[in-house]
Amino acid sequence: MNENSDEQTRQKIRDILEGLACMLTAHDSCAELVEYRNKRAVISCGAPCLKCDNRCIEDAIRDQLPNVEVIVQ
Repeated sequence: MNENSDEQTRQKIRDILEGLACMLTAHDSCAELVEYRNKRAVISCGAPCLKCDNRCIEDAIRDQLPNVEVIVQ
């Protein structure tokens, strides 16, 4: 993947997380893209959402970017 494509993917992930912001805020939580490299996105997640087994962050990203591995920490 070239750098331009990587940056487009980073922006898409940021857009997805922004779209989840209302739901995350309602749960007193947040999520931020920490790193994207080699088709792997590392998402920093705060508060209750980190321990939630609903996996809405991972699912939202995989729905639009199925080839991206999502790691929530």
